[in-house]
Amino acid sequence: MTSEALWKRYAAVWSMEGDGRETELATCLAGDATYCDPNGLIHGPAELSTYMGHFRQSAPGGHFQIRSVHHHHGRSLANWALHGPDGGILQTGTSFATLTDDGRLHHISGFFYPAEQGVQA
Repeated sequence: MTSEALWKRYAAVWSMEGDGRETELATCLAGDATYCDPNGLIHGPAELSTYMGHFRQSAPGGHFQIRSVHHHHGRSLANWALHGPDGGILQTGTSFATLTDDGRLHHISGFFYPAEQGVQA
């Protein structure tokens, strides 16, 4: 899977129901993956799935669009936009990850842009 396809697949997981998330996370993430954003550090796909469930509750109908991906030497950077149910942009940001040898996301860090910075490419 290309880095762009991986990020798009991972981004789609954030909008999925719990049962579907588990299967997709196993495809996209290492078993010992970590996820970190300004809200905290999460260990493992199961804990991340729970966090994603809370996201779904706080942003009903929200979905991520991957806007660009850069990749080299087992590291990857994705610029994204969070869209609301009406299609409007609620948040923009960048996520960075190291990749496993088999191409799955290993250690992910998410960064959110302040609203006053506007929409980032």
